[in-house]
Amino acid sequence: MALAPDTAPWYRRFRMMIGIYLIATAFGVREYVVSRSTTPVGMGTEGWSRMAEVVSRINPADADSEFLDAMEAMRAGDAEGFVRHMEIALAKNVKHNDILLHAYAQHLFTTQADYVLVNRALTRWRVNHPASGERFEIPLGAGPRDFADEGAIRRALQGVDWVLSHEIRRPTDAQVGWRVLISIRPATEIDIRQAVAAVSILGLTPEQRLEFRVTCLTLENCRMVPR
Repeated sequence: MALAPDTAPWYRRFRMMIGIYLIATAFGVREYVVSRSTTPVGMGTEGWSRMAEVVSRINPADADSEFLDAMEAMRAGDAEGFVRHMEIALAKNVKHNDILLHAYAQHLFTTQADYVLVNRALTRWRVNHPASGERFEIPLGAGPRDFADEGAIRRALQGVDWVLSHEIRRPTDAQVGWRVLISIRPATEIDIRQAVAAVSILGLTPEQRLEFRVTCLTLENCRMVPR
């Protein structure tokens, strides 16, 4: 990294020290809040909210402050605020948070955002974290009725270029409802509508599957078309 010349403004010559100071201050504030709490500070608690507010005031222009504000918006049920703060943070070219980028894409899909936004969020996550082990989840509603249904889903997903692998999960005590977990192939063009169409094959009878396939114009507008 090249050093700033002596004639540069003071804030450029000492920007690394300023950055370290701000980071240390943020962590110090967090530790203070934690030490004052009788229980650990978890997301969604009053202690978390206080921490997020203080950190945002200390360094409002930082991308991580926008992330904290996004989490607060989600906790408050403000979907538009969540997206707004996340987009501001991501516009600052933040690449370091694998789990958060994945969670953002999953949230957009779960809340049925426009598929263009979901595609962009998924692409951003995979481009920045091609080796991520996180998988994308698509609910299956009532799920497959038998092995023939499961086979139909598998064949449909195998026809989607950007799907690297997939796993069909049955309901458990911790997870309600059938779902499919998808690993996304790096460096491919992602269109989430293709995966939705693949799992929507369950809406066709075994006889219809021989003559028709499913295509989706949006995440909600799907129809069967001749093969």
